[in-house]
Amino acid sequence: MLSFFFAIFKNIMNNNSLDLHGTKHANVFRKVDQFIGAHIQIGTNEVEIITGYSGEMKKLVNKVLIDYGITSEEAWGNPGKLIINLT
Repeated sequence: MLSFFFAIFKNIMNNNSLDLHGTKHANVFRKVDQFIGAHIQIGTNEVEIITGYSGEMKKLVNKVLIDYGITSEEAWGNPGKLIINLT
């Protein structure tokens, strides 16, 4: 089990972007929660989450962000990407 979490943490440390293409709505909360939580722990200033143009996917991501007291904004010129400031 520890190796599973180490693999997730290692991947997160090397990547400030989470691509949700192909992710089922039922799995969004867990993926975003792990991604945001890990980046907060390591002190990342800003991350991006690629949702595509799905309004429902953006809504699900923003529900997770509410738990952390943070918000997202659409990337300028790319409404399929959310920018999240973690500081």
